[in-house]
Amino acid sequence: MQPIIDQAQPYITAVALAIVGVVATVILRAVALLQQKANSWFDAKLSVSQRELLHKIASEGFAFAQTVYKDLGGEEKLQQALLYSSDQLAAKGIKVSTEEIRAAVEDAYLKYKATVLTKQ
Repeated sequence: MQPIIDQAQPYITAVALAIVGVVATVILRAVALLQQKANSWFDAKLSVSQRELLHKIASEGFAFAQTVYKDLGGEEKLQQALLYSSDQLAAKGIKVSTEEIRAAVEDAYLKYKATVLTKQ
């Protein structure tokens, strides 16, 4: 009986190592997937907070242009609001396209206009 166990010992060891290898691979893959999902969640959360900050800064830019440059026309005020907003976003390290900044400033303008119209 002992010679059979001695002969089977290398095969048993190889099978045990193969099973451990497969289990380790499965665990590492699961950890990688969880890390990927966590990174996606953090990126989405960060972009939501960046988007909120974009709208706050765009509202500030609109208010700034509306009060400081009240003698200018609409297009000049818009340019000043865009300039203010893009400068503030760049200072905070947030990279946003010009169209997104303009859309946020226009949104602030429409909200302002809606509140002015409801007060009349």
